[in-house]
Amino acid sequence: MRRLLACLLLAVLLLAAFVIAGWREATRVPVVVRYDVAVPNWPVGQAPLRIVQLSDTHAGLPDMPIDRLYAIIAQANALKPDLIVLTGDYQGEKLFVSTPTNLDKVVKPFRALRSRLGTFAVRGNHDDAFWSPIVLPRYRMTYLQNRWADAGPIIIAGVDDLTTGSPNVAAALAGIPPGKPVVLLMHEPDTFVSVPASVALTLAGHTHGGQMSWPLIGAPWIGTEFGREHRRGLFVEGGRPLIVSSGVGTTTVPIRLGVPPEIVLITLHG
Repeated sequence: MRRLLACLLLAVLLLAAFVIAGWREATRVPVVVRYDVAVPNWPVGQAPLRIVQLSDTHAGLPDMPIDRLYAIIAQANALKPDLIVLTGDYQGEKLFVSTPTNLDKVVKPFRALRSRLGTFAVRGNHDDAFWSPIVLPRYRMTYLQNRWADAGPIIIAGVDDLTTGSPNVAAALAGIPPGKPVVLLMHEPDTFVSVPASVALTLAGHTHGGQMSWPLIGAPWIGTEFGREHRRGLFVEGGRPLIVSSGVGTTTVPIRLGVPPEIVLITLHG
């Protein structure tokens, strides 16, 4: 009996240590992950362009209250980006938190984002299909659902969410005039398989980098088969670069392990 009680106590202590460590990592100040991407058709004389990517904010209790989201936005602004992109999942979904998050409320903090060329966004699988096109433009951002927008020296295109919508890469790129590099936004990296070589850079989120990466076994859950090989980082497939962000928020449980929240800073240049 004493041995059983000792084992139970040890299990409880280990579980408590895991929860504490996972909570601390999930709620820490995001790391800034920098990528340098050379673009073959970069306009002559154009200075390098700094892009900040925020993904998977998942606003909501317990780990992403609105004041923490504002602090992350201030951190992004401090990087002085030329433009900012948001790659979906603005709402939270956590166990034991039954109150649904209102999309209008959780995107309101993005009004505080500051960049020279603006903010561009796509939606994720946790974002309501009806509200997204209506709400997002209210808050100083351009919502891209299978379409593109001129962002000065580059074109920003975006596709719909794969899980709950209908992504159409061809429609998103249709009618783009030649001469400017194209950056394509998507939530799930799965849609990258349809991206043509004409796109200079694709940005995605959704995977959370696995959210919990265990020693020896890695991340047991990715949320996408494609993401198992592309769960976080810079990848080049057939000459086409893809960056997958692990995001700043959490889903299901407010815990991260070995995968800290991150803000992505990309420098595009010739």
